[in-house]
Amino acid sequence: MFKNGSFVDFQGVTRQFIVCALSTSNFKEHDAYLTIYDGEGMTEGEVEIPRAVFIGISICNPIDEWDEAKGKMIAEAKARGFKPDAPEKSAVIFTTRAGMISETLVQALLDREVEHIKEDPEYAIKGYNQMKARWEEKQEMEKYVKETPENLVNLADQLKGLSEDDIARVINVALIKSYE
Repeated sequence: MFKNGSFVDFQGVTRQFIVCALSTSNFKEHDAYLTIYDGEGMTEGEVEIPRAVFIGISICNPIDEWDEAKGKMIAEAKARGFKPDAPEKSAVIFTTRAGMISETLVQALLDREVEHIKEDPEYAIKGYNQMKARWEEKQEMEKYVKETPENLVNLADQLKGLSEDDIARVINVALIKSYE
């Protein structure tokens, strides 16, 4: 099953995405078992996992044109990229009883995934928060320069080729001269 969504990123760009939920039992030939542990870390036994749901997410890069078919293909490929020998490590939900995972349950998982991505894009885009912080810092610096009087911006242009020591000297000279 698929569900489309979108969010507005930190630059004000609407980002389209697709989430795929894959409910499958195809990993069963790999003897998918969940190891049960007691409260002290001792193995109590294993339980067969007859069905699991895997999630794949495809988010359109802002420089690319949205292509729903391509997005579905990427999201499904990511959902199918589960670890067959350890489904409990990559499944978003699994059951030890057949018949427990329904279309209604899978749709609810999709709905929640879409909302989660909208609320926290970092969840699906690694490094998103760092990119946002760098962009916001750059915006603040640009705003600061725009709010600086033109004669000071021109002076800054003259000083930008100087070393830090030379700039400190110019500032000190300016302070000394201001007391004359």
